[in-house]
Amino acid sequence: MKRKKKKNTELIIGSSLSVMIMLLIYTSFSWSSYTKLSQLKDIRKNIKITGASIVSEEEFYSQLEILNGVELEEINLREVSLLLESNPYVKAVRVSRQYPSTLSIEIVEREPIAMLNIDPILMLDRDGIILPDQGKSDDFLIPCLSGFNPAKELYPSGQQTVSVKVQETMGLITRIIDTYPSLYNNISEVTLNANDEYVIILADYPTKVILGNNDIWSKIEILGKFENSLQNKRQLSDYNYLDLRYTNQVIAKERV
Repeated sequence: MKRKKKKNTELIIGSSLSVMIMLLIYTSFSWSSYTKLSQLKDIRKNIKITGASIVSEEEFYSQLEILNGVELEEINLREVSLLLESNPYVKAVRVSRQYPSTLSIEIVEREPIAMLNIDPILMLDRDGIILPDQGKSDDFLIPCLSGFNPAKELYPSGQQTVSVKVQETMGLITRIIDTYPSLYNNISEVTLNANDEYVIILADYPTKVILGNNDIWSKIEILGKFENSLQNKRQLSDYNYLDLRYTNQVIAKERV
């Protein structure tokens, strides 16, 4: 009887070991299959990029070539974000995994709102961040800034300009965009004249608007009220120049 029980016990143990070995083999094959499935074999198929319009997707894919053949779970999402955010035109990146083998990347770009007329041409976003031209300046109808200090050290690529005057001007332009968008769309150039006074050149005809060097925003508001007072009977472009350097008044010279 004892011998029979011993044989049964050996049979159970043997069967259990066989099952465990089979499970290990199955698990190994399954893991091997999953690992192959989760690899980024083709980054253009396995990486989904959205939100890019200024920077081409191909530029991003060239940066991401290092991920070819890497398993999805092994990718450091933070490092991918930092890599893509090294592009001056990229403001923020969100990276996430979509199993089994897709990496999702959402791009938030910096949009140029002004162009700095120095050599080489630079562009700036609403935060005053310097954006290199890279052949993109022709794609944007944005005001040109001229008459500012051209020293290159004032305009570090991908960082905020350290020129106080340009920072001040970008603050003014941003406020115009938010408050008087039609005026912004009509601005061809913002310049500083020999007396360090702000002068806006309108795109139509063009009309020169002299703002002076103090209380600039209040003068922009006066310009807005003056335009409204024309009541569509006339336009700012009907004037050769508008001088707002004097308190609460507009000196206007009509175009002949």
